[in-house]
Amino acid sequence: MIAFTRSFYDDWRSETERTLLRRYGLPPDRKVKALSKGMRTKLSLLLALSRRPDLLILDEPGEGLDPVSIEDLLETLVTAAAGATVFFSSHQIAEVERIAERVSIIDQGKLVMDAALDDLRQDCRRITLGFADDQPPERFRIQGVSRIQTSGRQVTLIATRNVDAIVELTRTMSPLSIEVKPLGLREMFLETVKDEQ
Repeated sequence: MIAFTRSFYDDWRSETERTLLRRYGLPPDRKVKALSKGMRTKLSLLLALSRRPDLLILDEPGEGLDPVSIEDLLETLVTAAAGATVFFSSHQIAEVERIAERVSIIDQGKLVMDAALDDLRQDCRRITLGFADDQPPERFRIQGVSRIQTSGRQVTLIATRNVDAIVELTRTMSPLSIEVKPLGLREMFLETVKDEQ
């Protein structure tokens, strides 16, 4: 399969082929149908990366791979795919968060978020407020707050934009404590999907 695919590309990168063949532990004398699902995934990636793609579309590339192989896959995407645009579709949010520059979230066939990951990390925050007495949730319906959760005298806000203004406004409410923490991509995903439902 490697020799067959190589014959179509004048700019085939033999060094990438050899490196990935060795790195993935692919047996060069075995037929494709005799490879495990994980090995076939690795072979597909080797074939794609060795032909200098400008665009690489990967749909759940980690499916069928063990954790060590997934780590190899992510490292390969960062190094061997340099210079290529990679569309990486995955339900494994931790994988996406480690290598993505831009994130799009699709829920029920509808694009619900599309932003640079660095912007999301900067804009999305969990704001936890402590008060001397119970607070009505309506008090915290502020532009940019996507979720309000009250638990006795503690109020937790999920802010997806307008964070500085929200924090300043909540300071005027005389909280005993304010804690602002960034959200991980998993939390952002869950908040975005919840908002759409």
